[in-house]
Amino acid sequence: MKDKSTNFHFPKNPEEVKYPIYPGQFSVRSRLRAVKHLLWAEQSGLTEKLEKRYGKGVVLTSSGSAALVLALTYSGAGRGKEVIFSSFSCPNVIDAVLQSGAAPVFAQLDEHLSLSFEDVKKKATRQTCAIILTHVYGRRENTAIIDWAKENGIVVIDDAAQAMFTKQSDTFAGGLGDFGVLSFGPSKPLASIGGGALIAPKELLQQNANPPMERRSQVTADYRFYIRNQRIQAVMKRKRHHPISYLYRKAGVMPSMKATKLEALPDKPAVVPVLRMHPAREAIIDDQLSRMDQLVTASLQNVEAAGEIFAKAEETYGIRMIQPQEGEHLNYLTIVFPRDEERYGCSVYLAERGIQTCWNYLPLERIPIYETYAGDGEEDPLWKRVLSLPFKPPLRQEQIRYIAESVLSYCEQKNKTE
Repeated sequence: MKDKSTNFHFPKNPEEVKYPIYPGQFSVRSRLRAVKHLLWAEQSGLTEKLEKRYGKGVVLTSSGSAALVLALTYSGAGRGKEVIFSSFSCPNVIDAVLQSGAAPVFAQLDEHLSLSFEDVKKKATRQTCAIILTHVYGRRENTAIIDWAKENGIVVIDDAAQAMFTKQSDTFAGGLGDFGVLSFGPSKPLASIGGGALIAPKELLQQNANPPMERRSQVTADYRFYIRNQRIQAVMKRKRHHPISYLYRKAGVMPSMKATKLEALPDKPAVVPVLRMHPAREAIIDDQLSRMDQLVTASLQNVEAAGEIFAKAEETYGIRMIQPQEGEHLNYLTIVFPRDEERYGCSVYLAERGIQTCWNYLPLERIPIYETYAGDGEEDPLWKRVLSLPFKPPLRQEQIRYIAESVLSYCEQKNKTE
């Protein structure tokens, strides 16, 4: 971390590289229904729909992190216990583990970006109470870990925050382990105003009291924040010479969830309130879930459109696109550069063309407040070379082609100067 201003772990000029645009999934009609739910919230059928989907009990929570804290609590996590997971994930995971009182243990990913079965077995001890599968980029996980954990009395938490629509073994992600976690934040597969769900055996949930409910005011605040970002995005998607778009760009206003990776680094572990989801949030998410088959299909078509162009990029410039495997629904359109420094240069090049990108994920041991939990294993070199691009609806295939062709243009320009 000491050399962050001179290496490519972070942007040299962080104001130039910001988080990607997550296109909104609220239509005008959806917004009208959302306002109705905020004013006159009634219980929806979201719980029943999810229980039918997973064949287990479901508790709706105020956030995905709250659901993960509950899963860890029911797993017996606490002081003197250890929880294994990949460090190539967001801080919410380690924060939940620390909140439970257990010690985090980082394991490597394998060549398929699944949690490494061999490294998990090497890191497990008598104190290991749980393993968290995080489905990096929405990918499948190695189910051999689940079978091995069951034999050894270790709980598996299937964190499907990035993989709600990925399916393996005829089961949707979130239903593979002893407990499952879903998240409905703006960057998730079902992009909404936040919220989460714990998937667990019904009998266990019946034995435990429900958490207190979140306030309606928090739901309203999350909805307003979400809509505000959508409105900025709508302006930014207009032509660059449009007066309003020009003023936004001159003022440096970008439709980001956060300003930069540097500004988003936590300075202390977050403590998550464990609350039950308010009916207003539940009804809004339930409305969106009814449209997801259409959006999932459109996302797949966008990925295919990008794949045609990146096939040329891989052949000519060695840039590889992480392709979805059978049953996978990728939450990010991610490309891998052959050399570390190319990610930064391409990020800036795309930002100048109105395309925001994302450097996910920063290994947790690279964040100062989590350095103490770093192990002796080799660092995964992939994280320095990956770049995620916007691709979700309502972006259309022609816009996806523009994004992919812009990456090619960067490569062509860079190749001429070398």
